[in-house]
Amino acid sequence: MSIEGMAEVIKTILDKEFPKFPPCGEIRGHGGACVIGHSMGGYVTLAFAQKYPGYLSSFGLFHSTAYADSQEKKDIRRKGIEFIRHHGAFEFLKATTPNLFSQQTKDGQPEIITEFITGLNNFSAPALVSYYEAMIKRPDRTEILQKAIVPVLFIMGKCDPAVPLEDGLQQCHLPEKSYIYVLRDSGHMGMLEEKDKCNEILEKFLLEI
Repeated sequence: MSIEGMAEVIKTILDKEFPKFPPCGEIRGHGGACVIGHSMGGYVTLAFAQKYPGYLSSFGLFHSTAYADSQEKKDIRRKGIEFIRHHGAFEFLKATTPNLFSQQTKDGQPEIITEFITGLNNFSAPALVSYYEAMIKRPDRTEILQKAIVPVLFIMGKCDPAVPLEDGLQQCHLPEKSYIYVLRDSGHMGMLEEKDKCNEILEKFLLEI
């Protein structure tokens, strides 16, 4: 289990779906797939873009970052791992998940958070620990953004506690062409907190690229 290993899974899927997503040719934008990753999915997307850029017509970071974990973030994740090992995955997710949502969502749409947490009861502790360890070990991949010649989508939450807005703003100018959106009422879960707006952003991006 690693970020790079999950990127290999994406490649396997695309290889299986090759007739639908032929790799890009010499002319930019012809063929290829658009891969958009939320949070840890963004880390996987960047690992994929690093190893298989020819497969991509574009890619996106949805509440995600190219930065490696800071030492403080690694320490927080390690404390989380210890909690998971002692109390189980669901108890950990139940305690931490509400913090991923903005205060506006907590006050105005608490049912969204409750419903989301209810759907997390199928995680095993070993699986969740392996995800956290993979995130701790991932390298900085800002160079991938600097070298990107395909369009890159950035969706950021103004109130995101996991990937601060300022981190996203420091990165979004790096690609040759960026599409930048800030969700003003979202934390880290914009696809739930501002679902209609996110669908509109994704549809517009995919149609344009």
